[in-house]
Amino acid sequence: MFLPLVQNAALLLALILIYDAIPLNRNNSRYLAWWQLLSGVLVGGICIAVMLTPWTYSPGLIFDSRSVLLCMAGLFFGGIPTLLACVIASLFRLYLGGEGAFIGIGVIWTSGLVGIGWRKWRNWNRQSLTHISYLELIIFSLLAHVLMLLWMLLLPATLAVDVISRIALPVLLLFPLVNILMGKLLSRRLEYEIAQRLQLQDDFLFRSQFNVGNYGISISSPEHRFLKVNPHFCYMLGYSEEELLHKTWDSLTHPDDMDDNISNFNRMMSGEIERYELEKRFIKKNGQVLYTHVTVSCQRSFHQVQLVIAGYIDIGAAKEAQRALAVSHAELELVLASSRLGYWMWDLVSDQISNDQQTAVMLGCSLAELNEGKQVWLNAIVNEDRVETFHALEQHIAGITPAYRNEYRIRRTDGEIRWIRDVGKVMERKEGKPVKICGIHQDITREKQREASLKLAASVYENSSEAMSVLNRHGKILNINPAFCAIMGYRDEDIIGKNISLLKSERYSAADFHAIKKEIGKYQRWQGELWVRRHDGQEIITWLTINTIGGKKGEPKQWVALFSDITEKKHSEQVIWHQANYDPLTGLPNRRMLLDQLYHEIQRAHRRNSKLALLFLDLDFFKEVNDTLGHDMGDQLLIQTAARLRECVRESDFVARLGGDEFTIILSDAISSQGIERVAAQILARIAEPYKLGDETAYISVSIGITLYPDDGDAEDVLLKHADQAMYAAKEQGRNRYHYFTDSMQQQAHYRMRLIQDLRSAVENSAFQLSYQPIVELATGKVTKAEALIRWHHPQRGQVSPAEFIPVAEDTGLIFAIGNWVFHQAVKQGAQWREQFGTAVQISINKSPIQFRDEGSRFHEWLQTLQQLPDGGICIEITEGLLLDTNMAVSEKLLAYRDAGVQVSLDDFGTGYSSLAYLKKFDIDYLKIDQSFTKNIDNDASNQTLCEAIVVMAHKLGMKVIAEGVETAAQAALLQRINCDYAQGYFYSRPVPAAEFAALYLQSSVVDKRSE
Repeated sequence: MFLPLVQNAALLLALILIYDAIPLNRNNSRYLAWWQLLSGVLVGGICIAVMLTPWTYSPGLIFDSRSVLLCMAGLFFGGIPTLLACVIASLFRLYLGGEGAFIGIGVIWTSGLVGIGWRKWRNWNRQSLTHISYLELIIFSLLAHVLMLLWMLLLPATLAVDVISRIALPVLLLFPLVNILMGKLLSRRLEYEIAQRLQLQDDFLFRSQFNVGNYGISISSPEHRFLKVNPHFCYMLGYSEEELLHKTWDSLTHPDDMDDNISNFNRMMSGEIERYELEKRFIKKNGQVLYTHVTVSCQRSFHQVQLVIAGYIDIGAAKEAQRALAVSHAELELVLASSRLGYWMWDLVSDQISNDQQTAVMLGCSLAELNEGKQVWLNAIVNEDRVETFHALEQHIAGITPAYRNEYRIRRTDGEIRWIRDVGKVMERKEGKPVKICGIHQDITREKQREASLKLAASVYENSSEAMSVLNRHGKILNINPAFCAIMGYRDEDIIGKNISLLKSERYSAADFHAIKKEIGKYQRWQGELWVRRHDGQEIITWLTINTIGGKKGEPKQWVALFSDITEKKHSEQVIWHQANYDPLTGLPNRRMLLDQLYHEIQRAHRRNSKLALLFLDLDFFKEVNDTLGHDMGDQLLIQTAARLRECVRESDFVARLGGDEFTIILSDAISSQGIERVAAQILARIAEPYKLGDETAYISVSIGITLYPDDGDAEDVLLKHADQAMYAAKEQGRNRYHYFTDSMQQQAHYRMRLIQDLRSAVENSAFQLSYQPIVELATGKVTKAEALIRWHHPQRGQVSPAEFIPVAEDTGLIFAIGNWVFHQAVKQGAQWREQFGTAVQISINKSPIQFRDEGSRFHEWLQTLQQLPDGGICIEITEGLLLDTNMAVSEKLLAYRDAGVQVSLDDFGTGYSSLAYLKKFDIDYLKIDQSFTKNIDNDASNQTLCEAIVVMAHKLGMKVIAEGVETAAQAALLQRINCDYAQGYFYSRPVPAAEFAALYLQSSVVDKRSE
């Protein structure tokens, strides 16, 4: 079995001869396809020869080395030759026939395809077959022959096991060895062919450059003799090739360059260096000097130099240009000297610096002062820049830097700081050492200022919280700053290069943007609020400014857009505007918005020649609801009232809340009084309906004042004042009604205004008097008490009733000054009577609820003043309404009065919200029965019963009773019979001045009960 396989392997060596003979690796050959077909036929022929010397296992079942042949052909010959060889071998195997014919064909194609596939894989990894390793060849061969043996499994099982057991060992041992041998031989042949081709290329390149190149080449012996020179070198020196071969390069070298050349050549000969370069001058045949750049290298054999190869480049033109450049530099220095640039020169040998006049001008001194020494200029450099300047100079002098260049600041002789750009260079050296440096000074202060401005502008652009973008004239975004990204949510790469329309909001039409563009074209800028769309689709409102950067001939070149997000600001402004113009409780417009709306409605009515009605509404009995049910319920009532008012008017009408329980309504286009009265009547009915406030039900009404434009006034403040006056007229007529403004109301308003002015003057001048009305003890007839009553005699009006001016004083706040004056006068009078007559008279003082609640520090002043009278000298008269106030300050003041010995009398008892609970809660000393009860007590049994009940109740509660308005003896007798304690009225005396009161009552202890 081994002998046929060895014979097969020997036939494979013919494959190497074919590979060597046929130029398959010359891809540029135009006969490549024919060479591939020829090589495929020859490989197929070798495959037939191999199959003719097989090892026959059984008739029709033969084995040979075709797998080795075809897989190696696929690896080294490529696809076309191998596939053609597989076709030829397959046809021959069919011709041989036998039971293993199809298995043999399978082995043929498997081997060929494995070789082709491996070749493709190496080409894909860019691996050359010249570097294929032994290990790779073993793996490759084992893969191909394992697949070959797997084809045996298609035989009957017993035969397959027998065949594989007999041929597996020789196949897997012998064939991989043959593959390795053939693979290395073929790769070596390929490597040799490539190396030979490269050598031919190198030879060609050298010959082409040597013969026709544009630089000189010479080959010399170690003894400096020319062995071969190229034509260009002959042309450079002006000698023929034959003349140069009889010379040495020493004889042609310029004497001044000989030492440098010999030194480098000897270093190369000794092996210290392998090559060197230098600039060298040759003497041409005509005696001229040839400037060359020479590159010299050598070829060694056994560490000995055999040949010296040199290349020469003519640099004469470069040298000429260098000399011309030197002349240009000299001319440039002359130009600098006549310019505004300062020129300086430093002689390093003598350590002297010379400067020109311009440098002295820069420093602000004379040229003589500047040239006194090098320290004059150096000392002018500011301390922070001096070290860096000296370091830059030292670096250049030491040869580390090619030139000296630095920017620094100097302090002129006048103290001004200037920026200087200093440039210099070593211009002369001796023995390798610098001896002279020249340079120029340039004043760059303006340049630095511009640079600082640009840096500042760039910093502002980058760090501004305002978004900035630059657009071209077509709206394309050229640049943006970080704030743009932060506000709009775009990255640079997402938005730059896109059109600004990407940010367009759907709130605007094309016409809107056309108008903006038109304004920019007209005024070169636009500014205003604009909605834009962010990257996430959210729309924000911005304050946008667009400026145009003009191009040539005034044509717009670029737009700069600056904007900031004012969405939150606008929201805040809306909130602030709403808070400033709307009532937070009811949601209705407030006084401010009412006045603005009223102004616009007046203007509108004036243009249309129409009328409008202004209704002023004030709720009746709202204070009582607020006091009894609490402020929370009062707020709920106001909210419901606002809703009811809206229901009573049209959409075009305007409802507002002025404050407290006051509302206003503007009825536009008030054509007839019937329509106005219908609305007023509907409001009266709607407000009168019960209010459900938690668990309670409240009932109120409303008083309405009506004024008309233009009949009653043509200004908003006038109409509002007239409506207010009409509302008060409605209240005076019994409430729960409406009333139109009349001229008499205006007259009353003017009268009230004059009254306020006169009252203020009376307070300032203390133009009041006190009268005293006695309070008689019914049981004894003694006068131990009196009520102080204020009187005001006006120079023009005469006597003004307290019922007329006290309400005005309460409305204007003058009640505090009046009450304080009354108190001090009463205390003073009581003290005077006590001292003069030795009799203590208790003086009662009426105290307004307004004065009681808001008197402030005057309360403590009163307590100190009361120390002038003994306990009980003063009695404070209050109304029942004050007891309804739940404020703790009221209770505390009543207790403080008690502690100070001041008694409290409850005036007009029975006319207000009388409640036993309040009488028990507060320390009340006296109840004063209102004169409406005592007036008819002798004729009206019910009044008599009520008075008697009040007396009994008061006595049970520990209080005493004073009856007001006693005018007849019968009334006095009846009061005495029901055990009333005190009486007061015209039956005893009218209010009289203090002197008269003393004469009548303090000199006798019993009062004659007859009317005087």
